[in-house]
Parts: sequence; C-alpha cells; structure tokens
Amino acid sequence: MVPMGVDYLHNLMAEATAAGRYRDYGCDDIELAHLARIAAAPEIAFIAEIGFNYGLSSYTFLDANPSSLICSFDLAEFAYTAPAKQHIDDVFAGRHTLVQGNSIHTVPAFSRLNPGLAFDLIFIDGGHTYETARSDLINMRSLATRNTIVVMDDITPWKPCGIGPTRAWLEARRAGMIIHDELFKEGQPTEKIEPPGNRSWAVGRYSL
Repeated sequence: MVPMGVDYLHNLMAEATAAGRYRDYGCDDIELAHLARIAAAPEIAFIAEIGFNYGLSSYTFLDANPSSLICSFDLAEFAYTAPAKQHIDDVFAGRHTLVQGNSIHTVPAFSRLNPGLAFDLIFIDGGHTYETARSDLINMRSLATRNTIVVMDDITPWKPCGIGPTRAWLEARRAGMIIHDELFKEGQPTEKIEPPGNRSWAVGRYSL
C-alpha cells in the first residue's frame, strides 16, 4: 500500500537522487511551516502556486487548510511529477489542479478562461530567470484582489537561483505594482536583503 502521508513525496525525491537523475529542490521545513500558517487562515480558500515540482508545497497548503483548493502551474518536466500529482489526488481528492506548461503562457490563458476568478494566496516559486519571475509576478496580477497575499520565493540575490526573482520583486515594488509587507530569512523577519542565508522570501500584495 502506498503511504498516504508526505513521506511518499520525500521518497520520490530520494529515489530520484539515488538514481542520479536531475531534480529541482523545493522549500525547506522552515519555509513550509510559514506557508502553512498563512494558508491556515479561514479567509484563504483558493490558492495558486507557480512551481509544483514534487508537490511538497501543494501538500502543505492542502493539509494546513482542509477547506482550500489549490491550482498549480508547472512545466511537469520531471519523471516524479506524475506520481507526485497522483499522490496529491489520492490524499486530497478533488482539491488540486495541475496546469501543465510554461507559466509565461499558461497563466494568461488560465486567466482568460476564468474571468473573475481570484486567488486568496499566490505563491511564486517557478522559473528563476528574471524574465520568467517577472512574467509570473505580472501575469498573476489578473488573478488577484487587493487582499490577495503574494509570496515570492528565493529573494536571495547572492545565490544564482535568487538573482532573477529578487530583481523582479524589487522592480515591482519600485513600479508600485507590489506593496511589500514582510521579508523573511530562515523563517525570521528581516529588513535587509543581504547574505548569508539559504532561504529567503517576501510577502506582499498587489496594488490594484
């Protein structure tokens, strides 16, 4: 019998690592705990995330709030994506949607097909180039309200994966598109984007 907990997802990644297959890394436990606290709020019903990977953040959101529905946008390019998605469906039947493809194109298409739909929480952790991070931040705006919480991962410009997301977030702030509320590093509030640190993320809202 397949284990019904989050351990199954970790096992998928362990198997991929042992086989020497390329894999992308997800959030650590500290960031997941913070995301769970946000998602658990009673006003959070619809959650969007860019970057499903092996389903760890999706599992966290769904487990934290039994009333929530999640929509993930992901390239679905890894072999473990399909079994991870199946596991999410087995554990949280009917509560998760995976939109496959490049988010630069799929998010605008999704928005056009769902006029008037708005998410309560948006988590952006997809492609880490500046162009992709910027597009994701801009495109998700059409699926938000003034009250939507936006979390941008990898605000770590001292690491290669953080250069693009950090630039996109800071430019959105300067342009007035994003209202910056908080910055976290290793789970602790901080005021400055500076090294050292492994995980850092920003929380804000769209200015609509």
